[in-house]
Amino acid sequence: MELRQLRYFLAVADERNFTRAAARLGMTQPALSRAIRALEKSVGATLFLREHRGAELTAAGRALAAEAGDIDSFTKAALARVTRLGGDSPHLRIAALGCEIGWLELLVRSYNERYPEEVPARAVFANRGLQEDELRDGTADVALLRTPFDSRGVDSDLLWTDEHVVLVHEGHRFADGTSVHSAALAGEAFPVWAEDAAAGRLASVFEQYGLRPGPVVHDTAQYVGAVRLGQAIGGLPVPMLSGIPLDGIKALPLTGAPPSEVHVAWLATATSPDVARFVRHAVAQALATTD
Repeated sequence: MELRQLRYFLAVADERNFTRAAARLGMTQPALSRAIRALEKSVGATLFLREHRGAELTAAGRALAAEAGDIDSFTKAALARVTRLGGDSPHLRIAALGCEIGWLELLVRSYNERYPEEVPARAVFANRGLQEDELRDGTADVALLRTPFDSRGVDSDLLWTDEHVVLVHEGHRFADGTSVHSAALAGEAFPVWAEDAAAGRLASVFEQYGLRPGPVVHDTAQYVGAVRLGQAIGGLPVPMLSGIPLDGIKALPLTGAPPSEVHVAWLATATSPDVARFVRHAVAQALATTD
């Protein structure tokens, strides 16, 4: 079995049609059909039921589809990493959101100072909601992830935890209190990041407390603006308050809720000693800094 055969198979499995899959792959339909028959011969099982309107997966086909996607993804990720490490300027890509820039800079700088003879680390910014995908597709080698995150195919170690605060406008019913309990959040509107809205999720550690989706926001200014205008309440880990304008907004400690966790994460199938070295360094640095 060859990797290209798996990719052909996945295209047909996705399209449920040989003609559309062939167009997607940039090949002729007869050539694709021959390649799938060769794959079926090599695995000793029929993978598709050829029907007039398309192609349906057999039980064997469904079993292969469940595994082949991961194989293809892991292979692409491995090739991306090999290309980067074998190029003219080999480096590890360490990704984080902009709100983690302080820690990102500290970890990358201290790692390069401690291991000057090793492949250097390079800090890169990640797009919100895409960090895990960037690990899986090889765009990043290591990432700093805040809970909640998609852990499929990803391993991680906890670095530190932060308490949350609730952001409310000054006329909100919470504003006169000294803290907010998680049980009181039910029914409150909460800003939804645009990429999370597209995926149909609230994607916040707060979502488990009965919040309802509020205004869709694209950046921090819109997020804070939605709170200040009374359109929603907000919630942030304490360190993220730095640099956020709080005019007309109160920040109250959240009680009765678990803290926000920051993890150093990497692809579960990664075997690179450079990745392992950076992860160990990140954990050690976090322990030394937070003790």
